Amino acid sequence: MRVSDLTWCQVREYLRGKKSLILPIGSCEQHGRHLPLSTDVIITQELAERVAEETGIVCAPGIGYGVNLPCDRLMYGTAGLSFDTLRGVVGDLIQDWARQGFKRFYLLTGHGCSLGSFGFAHQEALKEASRPFLIRGDIEAYLIFPYWIDISDLAEKEKQTEHAGEVETSLIMHLRPELVKAREIRDNPEAHEEAEFKVFPEGIQRDFPEDDFSGGEGYPSSASAEKGEKIFSRFVERIVEFVKAREKA
Repeated sequence: MRVSDLTWCQVREYLRGKKSLILPIGSCEQHGRHLPLSTDVIITQELAERVAEETGIVCAPGIGYGVNLPCDRLMYGTAGLSFDTLRGVVGDLIQDWARQGFKRFYLLTGHGCSLGSFGFAHQEALKEASRPFLIRGDIEAYLIFPYWIDISDLAEKEKQTEHAGEVETSLIMHLRPELVKAREIRDNPEAHEEAEFKVFPEGIQRDFPEDDFSGGEGYPSSASAEKGEKIFSRFVERIVEFVKAREKA
C-alpha cells in the first residue's frame, strides 16, 4: 500500500477506484536521552502503514522533518523546517497529487510543538497548506494527530502525553525496542509544569545543553512494550474508524 512501491501505471489504476491518500509527517527532534531522534517518524510511519492496510488507502512517502520547538534547536541532531517551509512543501505535494486525481488527503502526524502565537505550529502549518485547495473545493483534507485520542485508561502516570515520556517510550519499546536506551531512562515530571525547559530563557535555546540535561518529560520509567502495543492498537482502531467514516460519506 506504499505509493513509492508502485509504478505510475499502478497508481493510475488505483485512482480509477479510489481518490484518497495518507501522508505521514514526522520530525527529526531530540526525545530525551533514551529515545531516537526519529521517534515521531517511526510512530507516524507505522501508524500510517497499518491504517493503509486496514482501509485499502495508499500511503505516500513520509516527510521526516517538521516545525521544531525553539528550545530544541541546539540539541544535537535536531533539525527542522520553518512554518512557511513546511506549509509550502506539503502544499506543493498536495497540488501535484490533486492534479493527478487524488481528492481526499489524510495528513497524519505524531509531532506537535508550540511556536509564537500558534499553540500547535506544526499542525497549523499542515492545515494552512491545505487551506487554498479547500477554499476552492478541489480536495478534502483531514489532520490526524493520534495523541488527541483518549488513552487515559492505558497510561498509568501521564494525564497527557509528555515529550519522551510514558506514552512515547512505550510506543517505541513496542515498535523498535532495539532503539531504546534503557539505562538512560529518567523521569522528569516537573519539566512541563515549571517552564518547559527552564534552563533556556523564554523557551529559546541560547547555548548547547549541559551534559546532564534530559530533554524529556513525564514518567518514561512507567513505560513498557505491552503498554505500547495497547496504545498503538487503540490509535489504529480509532484512526481506521475515522477514515472509514470519511470514505463512506
